[in-house]
Amino acid sequence: MSNTKTISRNTGWYGIEVGVNVLVVLSTNIAIARTLGPSKMSYMVFVSTLAGFASLLGSMGIPQTTRKYMAEFIGKGDRGTARFIYIRTMALQTLLATLATASVLVWVLRDANSEYKLAAALLVLSTWPAMINFISAQANAASEELSRNMQASIVSILVFFFGIAGTVSFKWGVIGVGAATLAMRSTDFLVRLIPTMKRILAWEKVHLLPQGVSRRMTSFAWQSVVSMAVALIVWNRSEIFLLRKFCSDINQIAFYSVAFSMAEQLLVGSSVFAQAVGTTIFAQFGRDKSRLPDIAGSSFRYLALTAIPVHVIAAALAPAALRFLYGAKYDGAAVVVMLAPILCMPKAFIGPVQNLLESMERQRYIIFATALAGFADIATAWFLIRAFSPAYGAVGACIGSGTAQGMAVGSMWAIGIYLYKVKLPWMQLAKVATISAAASLTAHFIAMRMAPIWGILCGGSAALAVLFGLYYALRVLEPQDSIRLKTLTGMLPKVIGIPADAALTLLARSEDASDLSLID
Repeated sequence: MSNTKTISRNTGWYGIEVGVNVLVVLSTNIAIARTLGPSKMSYMVFVSTLAGFASLLGSMGIPQTTRKYMAEFIGKGDRGTARFIYIRTMALQTLLATLATASVLVWVLRDANSEYKLAAALLVLSTWPAMINFISAQANAASEELSRNMQASIVSILVFFFGIAGTVSFKWGVIGVGAATLAMRSTDFLVRLIPTMKRILAWEKVHLLPQGVSRRMTSFAWQSVVSMAVALIVWNRSEIFLLRKFCSDINQIAFYSVAFSMAEQLLVGSSVFAQAVGTTIFAQFGRDKSRLPDIAGSSFRYLALTAIPVHVIAAALAPAALRFLYGAKYDGAAVVVMLAPILCMPKAFIGPVQNLLESMERQRYIIFATALAGFADIATAWFLIRAFSPAYGAVGACIGSGTAQGMAVGSMWAIGIYLYKVKLPWMQLAKVATISAAASLTAHFIAMRMAPIWGILCGGSAALAVLFGLYYALRVLEPQDSIRLKTLTGMLPKVIGIPADAALTLLARSEDASDLSLID
């Protein structure tokens, strides 16, 4: 199967999985926020962020090593070695998860607020199955079969949905939130582990680990852990700790979290595509690594076509969405929700270049870029939170985070361009940015004159009309775009797929569309 078809297939399957997750998580987060209110919500955000840091650290080192080296050996046709890597990394990850969970649990039982102690303990316990679950998820990704991850994700997110529904209905409060989270992650772990392990254990047992691979794996794992430890500052709301320390209004934590959560939903499409591309990049390394820079550059182009307009238009509609979804209690977050979509947009572009550098085992450049950005984040957020506190502390945190994300992603792409001669479509990037700004201004002037729901519907519709009209007028899409994207739309139901195909044919140029060399 060609890389284009593999990426499209995995984008489709992973998109379904993530789409269900987003719908349920967004609806449950809104229900939790409305039920608990900003003050209680702020404390739960703080505890879950702390527990999440431990889980995220565990998601990188050993699981990322599993993904890279299983993919490499599967790409070479050596499933016996891939099987050996899965078993070994699963054992190591289980030990790490136990130590990490126990450490955070001791802190919670000793220092957490007594009103929230049980709920906090349940949240922390949920990190154990979550950390071990990463191994099976990455093993499926290494096989370029993201569809195998979908069942566990959908079942577990439905468990979470019903748990939160019970919490809201029976007023179980923060304890219900903690219990629902533990139930969700435990279900995900079990439903994913059993079929994955059964499938991989059926592979041939004979393996021969080439000389030097163990050293490479150890080095890669440690670099992944260090990279994630530094990245936690830049990508995972570390500014919450500064808000708690330097901002007297605890509601600012909830405002910042709500704005960040809304903005991160915009990254769903980009993360789905990046995950599918990353899966192919790691496998392609075992087949022919000389083609990786072209895959990364082409992937950047497709991310720009979608991520820039989505984020820029969302910034104009964000205040109306905030009022409609969360109610008047969260009006204090209006400014930060407008800034968050623009400031988190760089994160949409990190996937291809990070996967390129990781596949080439050049993680030290990721660590360098992220560490530099982390210092900028802390310094900027620290200064602005203190300057804007208390009423706009969340704004300062958001600007600090956005500054760091832009610096980190920009540095990584600069390194990728220098080392591997990755070619980026600068002219197209300028076109898309200009078109997106015009669509966003249209949405803003319409939405500001209407009630929230009508502002979202009418402003969003007008923005899309401007966007697609200018895409057509300026001929932003190339002929090969239509062919590649039709591979993806072919997975859609006919009632959606046929109009989508027609739109692609209209928007793309009519010249020869035979050149698919960048990805295929």
